[in-house]
Amino acid sequence: MKKTINILFSFLFLISVGNVMGNEDAPEEKNMKYPEEAIRDMTTNLLQEKLYKDVHIVRGGGTLPECLTGNVWQYINNNVHFPKEIKLNRSDNSVSIHFIVEKDGSLNSFSIYSGSYPALDAEVLRVAKTMGKWSPGKLANGEIVRTTYLLNGVYESENNEIKLKALPLRVEKYQGEVCELAEKFPQFPGGANALKKFISDNMQYPAEAIEYKEEGSVVVQFVVSPTGEIFDVFGVVRCRHNDKCPAISLVLAKEAERIVELMPNWIPGENKGEKVAVRYALPIIFKLP
Repeated sequence: MKKTINILFSFLFLISVGNVMGNEDAPEEKNMKYPEEAIRDMTTNLLQEKLYKDVHIVRGGGTLPECLTGNVWQYINNNVHFPKEIKLNRSDNSVSIHFIVEKDGSLNSFSIYSGSYPALDAEVLRVAKTMGKWSPGKLANGEIVRTTYLLNGVYESENNEIKLKALPLRVEKYQGEVCELAEKFPQFPGGANALKKFISDNMQYPAEAIEYKEEGSVVVQFVVSPTGEIFDVFGVVRCRHNDKCPAISLVLAKEAERIVELMPNWIPGENKGEKVAVRYALPIIFKLP
């Protein structure tokens, strides 16, 4: 079913400062800022927080935090008590738990980053909070750092019991150097109005999202290569460090990803007159009629 959607897009993108990444926040329309102002504010916050995202540690050749008590999924499955009446009937049965791994390996700031079954998700969160210390994250130079970590799993039915298994890590296909900042940002052919029309013409509001009355903003991250091709499309469903930012439906995130993957080549970004690969973030707002 085709539905009218509001699309909020800007040149606000996710930036890094010395391998430090910031929030995946989608700006609200009333608080929209120009890129330079938004970047300055985000940079200030990042330097104060000194937090490193797991994905960016991997990109930089560092070492991710690890559970010291063995297999984390085995620990969770051995300690959860899922309600027996719940049946897995959604198109996406995954859950992501976010927490911070401190330099000494202690864990804090737990939250449900995304989920599909509130009762199951809450139980996974409860057990995750009981985990002991982890080995901390390290940069490629060996420096130990505070790390924001996502524990991504999927619910599966096994012998009439619900089990949680690890989701495979996303492998980034684009292997060249990617700029987080650019003098000239990538553009959709035809500009902002053409981009809005493309998304409106191709969007199908998922029936499942309508049934569960799901709406909100999905920030779609992707890389625009020097030739304008789009790589590594990923729908961010929640900000990591903003409690006021609610989790968004994984079903909507997948639909947003699908639309971006249909897009033609973009006009690539440039630095000093040279075409470069740029990481871009496109916020899309889904609004139920």
